[in-house]
Amino acid sequence: MPIVVLVIMMTMFKLLVEIRPTPMAKDEEKEIPFVEIVEAQKIPMRSSIRTHGTVRPRTSTTLIAEVPGIIQQVAPFAETKSSSTSFRAGGFFKKNELLLKIEDINLRTAKAEALANLRRAELHWMQEQELAKQAKIEWGERDWNLAPELVRRVPQIEKAIAETKAAEARLTQASLDLNRSNVRAPFEGRILKTMADVGQQVGAGASASLAQIYALDAGEIDLALSRSELKFLGFDEGKGDQTNSGVKAHIIDENENIIHEGTLDRSEGVVDPRTRLTKLVALIQKCFANPFSDSSPTAPLSVGQFVDLRLLGREVQTFVIPESAFRTEDQILILEKDNRLRTRKVSVLFRTGKEVWVEEGLKDGDRVCVTPLEIVAEGMQVRISEETPENNQTTP
Repeated sequence: MPIVVLVIMMTMFKLLVEIRPTPMAKDEEKEIPFVEIVEAQKIPMRSSIRTHGTVRPRTSTTLIAEVPGIIQQVAPFAETKSSSTSFRAGGFFKKNELLLKIEDINLRTAKAEALANLRRAELHWMQEQELAKQAKIEWGERDWNLAPELVRRVPQIEKAIAETKAAEARLTQASLDLNRSNVRAPFEGRILKTMADVGQQVGAGASASLAQIYALDAGEIDLALSRSELKFLGFDEGKGDQTNSGVKAHIIDENENIIHEGTLDRSEGVVDPRTRLTKLVALIQKCFANPFSDSSPTAPLSVGQFVDLRLLGREVQTFVIPESAFRTEDQILILEKDNRLRTRKVSVLFRTGKEVWVEEGLKDGDRVCVTPLEIVAEGMQVRISEETPENNQTTP
């Protein structure tokens, strides 16, 4: 029985093989990928870089006492209650306004002594002149020019003149010292920190430092850029300020609004060894709060504040291509007339995140593929998608 079943199964298998249909040959269709393109067009663009920095005053100094003594009073003074000057941290002051007074008894004494010495020296000078006249009379009819200088009292008179001039200089110095007991502001500014107060001895062995102050006329912002960014902006520290005046510095807020305008003033000529960035300074005029000015800024800056900047440099003619078009750092795909892809090497001027500024390697009208392809063969045929990606729309 098993042998009969096996024979029947083999017979049926052979019959099924003989009656199976013959498969029809089918040509395999080659799939052509769709790509998106942008048309290259050279347009004028102004170079722009986003960066940040720290605000500091352009003019900052330590106010010192030029004469020794005990501090008697500090601003505001009782006799000038209406004045806004204050010798306290954060206090404002005008140029030449009185900030503090140093006890001046010793200085007034020194001035009086200097004046007395001057009068004695002047009297001695007059006496020597009269003695010279008397000596000439006593010399008689003889030639006065042949008389010895000591007889004519020439050295005595010269000594009296020198002593008088020295006394005048000491009086001038004593007057200056007396004036310096009233410490006045060297410029219109603000106090960062005080280091002395009423009753404290300054000078004469004690510290002469009174306060740290800064001017309100302008502020500076320390920032750092790479060499490629400096070249992109057109900043050249070796050609003077006239060349660099074209680089604008805008301080912007979180909404990209400009709150202060200035210029990229100078390079410090130093490269940070850690970051390899060049240290630069931006200058912002009238950026600090100023109660004495009618044009005080609406959003004043503070010393030490961290701010965002947008630097605007030279205008260049460039092709703006999406970053997605690049297969390597400097290679893109160009779509030729027969819709075949060709690799082309270009010269990149700068990268700004989603966009790349191309300086050389393209011409107007070139069709650039912006669709990332995993596999690309030189001369591969593609089809153009009808949709245009939104990130390819660039305005100059």
